[in-house]
Amino acid sequence: MQTLSSVHQEFIPISARTLGCCDGICVDIYLKVDAITTPTLFCSRNLSVEPEQLRQLLDAGVSKLYIETNSYNDYQSHLRSNWKSILNKDRFNESNRTAVMSEVVRAVLSEQFASNDTDALVETCNLLGSSIVSVLAERPILVAELYDVMFHDYATFTHSSNVASYISVLAKALGYSGDELQQIVVGALLHDIGKLEISDRILAKPGRLDEFEFRQVQLHPGFGLRRLLNEQRRLTNGQLMIIYQHHEKLNATGYPVGLPSEEIHPWAKICSVVDIFEALTSQRPYRKPMTHATALAMLDSLAGTELDEEIVKCWKTLI
Repeated sequence: MQTLSSVHQEFIPISARTLGCCDGICVDIYLKVDAITTPTLFCSRNLSVEPEQLRQLLDAGVSKLYIETNSYNDYQSHLRSNWKSILNKDRFNESNRTAVMSEVVRAVLSEQFASNDTDALVETCNLLGSSIVSVLAERPILVAELYDVMFHDYATFTHSSNVASYISVLAKALGYSGDELQQIVVGALLHDIGKLEISDRILAKPGRLDEFEFRQVQLHPGFGLRRLLNEQRRLTNGQLMIIYQHHEKLNATGYPVGLPSEEIHPWAKICSVVDIFEALTSQRPYRKPMTHATALAMLDSLAGTELDEEIVKCWKTLI
């Protein structure tokens, strides 16, 4: 007899909005009405979800559907094979395009982080960065709407994907465009690469870190910089500083060095704001997500001392 936990392990969530972008997804799609109910079949493989069905789901507050865990690779393969055509189809709305982008970026980062192949990861992030900019920065989108199609678990690849999406919107609002904007997004995709060298036991610890564990986490910007120094032909100084300085604070109390404001790269200051916001509003092993209002209040309390005040103000206007 299957236990409740074993049943749930057989299914993984996907964004419901991706169904509006793909004709005839090659896996079965399931619906779960609450946290304890076993998912039930919603749409059989190779059939399409009609726009009206999707609208009714979204209107009812259903943002996630489910697929069987062993179908995940087939599902992602289908999304990737249709990715560029999906993102370029004018008949799909911004939410659907954004949902597909979020799904694929997250999945690709997951695989690349697991492979531990730095060269391939940098190449992949350059490609992903271009797609993120084309979807988010070149078209109007609300941050709250973007939040709704994201995943919010504590995996490093999920966090990196979300931070990159947020930073594309914020950096554009701050006046960045073209190659600079894409470079900033790629830097955000890579900003936590140093965590690949930190034990999962520490990163996923359900309680407060002890002093030794916290010091280990504080090493990740340095680990990331060292890992990527050989990639300078494909990464700019600004991108490397996002990776190395995104935990520095204006009042020189940050890490890994404790730099004063004038020595922190502007791109790292932008990343700091969205990095904190994403962490506060996502699930963590030791706490539930904060509301946007609570997270913004916390950013406000740090503005001018630890975070750049104008960047925080700009982020608040976007939300």
